[in-house]
Amino acid sequence: MTLAPDAEVRAPLPRTSGVRHALALLLGVGYGVFLAFVVFWPSPIDQPVAGLLARVIAELHERGVPAFIDYAFIEFAANVALFLPVGLFFGLLLPMRYWALAYVCGPVLSALIELVQLQLLSQRYATVYDIVANSIGAVVGVTLALIVRAVVAQRDDRVIARHEALRTREEASLPRAAE
Repeated sequence: MTLAPDAEVRAPLPRTSGVRHALALLLGVGYGVFLAFVVFWPSPIDQPVAGLLARVIAELHERGVPAFIDYAFIEFAANVALFLPVGLFFGLLLPMRYWALAYVCGPVLSALIELVQLQLLSQRYATVYDIVANSIGAVVGVTLALIVRAVVAQRDDRVIARHEALRTREEASLPRAAE
């Protein structure tokens, strides 16, 4: 089959998310290694600084910080913060058609981690509060990732539409060959 001289062969536009996906995967793996180090450390990760942390909390209370901001509150907030990137990476790395699965992955991962700590790490404390805090962090992370993906997709659509319009305008301004 031969094409007419003025027939146009258009290559598909390049994928816009390849580099972003590779970067998210690289960062996700790095954070996964860090997370594994933190959650599977044989003793509580804050054990070496427990005394200092207690003194800092007491000093904060003396300076007017509300009493509800205690060790349990700080630990809960730290667990939320620890799993926020987990949710972010699940939300960025899973295909959009599996967005609901991204919301499930963080809580399931948290429950598995707590189960391993319960079974294998005698000095660690596996609690439901940790699962709840980790799940909150993961859900917030997934939500942020989905918002970012929607904004980026909208921007990509505008860039592609602009590119197509410019290409069409350029093609219209080219002189046509005599038939």
